[in-house]
Amino acid sequence: MDFEKLEPDVTKILTKHFTSGRSGRRVEFVGIHYMASNGDTDTCYATWQSREASAHYAVASRGEVGQLVWDRDTGWALGDFDANCRSINIEHANLADGTVTEACLDSGAHLAAAICREYGLGRPQWGVNMQPHKHFMATSCPGQLYGSQRGEFEARAQHWYDVMTGAAAEPEAPETPLPEVLARFGDLDPDAWYIGAVEECVREGYLKGYGADRFGPDDALTRAQAVAMVANAARADLSDYLEPYEDVAPNPWYYEALCWAADEGVVTKADKFRPDDAATRAEVVAMLHNWRGNPAPKGEPAGYPDWSEVPAWAQESMAWAVEQGVVGDAGKLMPNKACTRAEAAAMVASLLN
Repeated sequence: MDFEKLEPDVTKILTKHFTSGRSGRRVEFVGIHYMASNGDTDTCYATWQSREASAHYAVASRGEVGQLVWDRDTGWALGDFDANCRSINIEHANLADGTVTEACLDSGAHLAAAICREYGLGRPQWGVNMQPHKHFMATSCPGQLYGSQRGEFEARAQHWYDVMTGAAAEPEAPETPLPEVLARFGDLDPDAWYIGAVEECVREGYLKGYGADRFGPDDALTRAQAVAMVANAARADLSDYLEPYEDVAPNPWYYEALCWAADEGVVTKADKFRPDDAATRAEVVAMLHNWRGNPAPKGEPAGYPDWSEVPAWAQESMAWAVEQGVVGDAGKLMPNKACTRAEAAAMVASLLN
């Protein structure tokens, strides 16, 4: 996006579910939202064809910015007509735990700063010229943008405002052999076999790291992380699913993703889910196969000495995964081995490319 000119990467203007003009009001603040999915401009456009809601901008996990309502018009974003008339609203793609990616946060904060500058609102500040959706109605929106990422979002918006108004210089990006989206992770080998897949999954918001500087490529993927990964890759709407498991409390970070996965048949409904157990390669393949609608494979793959180790319940999924190039390129399937986070990234990247 050209933030200096407020020109988005994508323009897809709605034809309904907004109000022309601003009823004589002026823009006074930026409304901050999350999508309740790992969505983008197309996702928002499709959702708002039937849902009586809208916002001016949508920011995807990869940082792409789209516009759906012109700034001069009123979006239906805050559940309060007067507040809608006085605001420009930004939707952010979020991951299953309610956080947003680094790229999404940076683009959203940069956009908020650009709006504040364009409309003379002053330096961005929560509660003054940046308001979370939850200030106007009972909602969890904007998730962790007004929780664990609240301070970072405000600081980043203020930084970009200072850069755009000449109060601060834009810092030079540090030199690193890693792709930019992975530069903060100190445990990734830039020459490793998985680096391209991990880059794609982090950029698109399918997987995230631990804290600020660790990805854990060789760590076992937990079953909770696996359902969150699939939900993020599916860009699932996580707002309408409630299906608890006996061993899952209602509020863990992966809860909405798990409820979606259970309701959509991505995982089997049972008394227990075992969220902290390591997911085997067979289990991850089965989740991906279920997500894609359980297409039938052509037959049993040949040339894999460990095919007999594939559990009966996973054989159709594993055969499909081999045909799709998701697994099997090393000559072995290793179905009962704990799936590493790097292997999971490679599976998802292979499936979606």
